[in-house]
This record gives sequence, C-alpha cells and structure tokens, in this order.
Amino acid sequence: MAEPAPDQPDAAPARRPNDAAPARRRNDWLSWLVLVLVTTGAISLLAVYLPPRVKMLGLFAIAQGLLAGWVAAWLASAFDLAAASRAAGSVVVFLVLLCGQVGTAVESHRLYQAAEERALVANPKRAAALRMLQSIKLPDNPKSKQVVDDVRHTIGVHGTSFADYLQFRVSDLGIPSRRLALGIWILEVVLGSLAGTWIFRRLAPPIRLEAPGTPAKLEE
Repeated sequence: MAEPAPDQPDAAPARRPNDAAPARRRNDWLSWLVLVLVTTGAISLLAVYLPPRVKMLGLFAIAQGLLAGWVAAWLASAFDLAAASRAAGSVVVFLVLLCGQVGTAVESHRLYQAAEERALVANPKRAAALRMLQSIKLPDNPKSKQVVDDVRHTIGVHGTSFADYLQFRVSDLGIPSRRLALGIWILEVVLGSLAGTWIFRRLAPPIRLEAPGTPAKLEE
C-alpha cells in the first residue's frame, strides 16, 4: 500500500502589486512637498532682487503667487499625486505661498534697513541730527509720533522698523498711515497666495475615480 505523500508547506501568498502603492504615494508626496518648498523659496528670493519698476503694488504679489502656484501644479503632474491630493495639496500650497510672500517682505525689509544704515554712515550730519532727535523725550502719543516723523522727513532719514518699511513702500501714493500700509501689505499677501492656490487647482491633475494600480475588470 502506497504511503501518503508528505504535506507540502503552504506557499507564501504572492505580494500584490498594490501593496507598495501607499509607500510610493507617500514618497511622491514628500518629494513634491520638498520641491515646492525649494522652488517657492527660490521664487520669493528672486522677487526681492528684481528691479523696483516691475514691483507694482498689488500686481507683483499676485504674479509671484501665480508663478509659484503654476510650478506646484506642474510638479504635481510630474509626480502624479493620488486622488485626494489636489484638495490637500491646495491647503499646503496656500500655506507655502503665504510663507513665501512673507519671506519676500522680510528680506526686502532687511535690504531696506541696510540701505538706510549705509546712508546714515555716509552722511554724518544726518546721523547727528537723528541722534539729537532720539535723545529728546517726547510724550508717547500720536501727535508726538507725527512730529518725529515730520522731522525725520525733513532731514531725509527714514525709520528702519518693519512698519517703517511698509509705510515707505506706499509713500509714493501719499499714504502716511502705518496701519493702512500694514493693511495693504496683508491684502497683497493674501491675494497673492489665493491666486497661486487658484492656478494650482486649475492645473493640478484631475481626481481619479480608481486608485493607482487597480486592475481593470475582465470582460465576461
């Protein structure tokens, strides 16, 4: 009588191609995010050093946001982000562009501050007048601040704080208020970020109904 064949070990279940899809999508997301951060930072830095004649108030921030948003959408197409990526990507793009717009203003303020300090060093009389003005203790009220601003304007010396820089940006429009200058800048930053997010949503890959790698149904 023949002996029964020994039990064969169960074969290991074959790994489905879709098992690696989540890890690949995470890697694509991370790569996309890093490149968006790098390119947005580069665009923001480049915007600082463009000629002043092209930095039209309001329009320049929107153009900067549109360019950064277009690059983000192009990278999303290159990495073929997953179905839910466009909605989540829009939030990420808005926040990144917002930081880029703020970074442009911070670097511009640094250059403005350095230029004002060089101007004082090159003109000892203005520096002496500024020290004399700073040594005078005036009451802390809006009228005194206006007097100080008028004297600064007379001797050709501008303040170097961030609020002074924002006011300097709109001085050609005859806007003396720092609060209004701050409001204009905030509006620019938001509009530029929204414009970039809008172009990203317009150009990003369309949402797919099937997950990547889903096998097609066999015809009966």
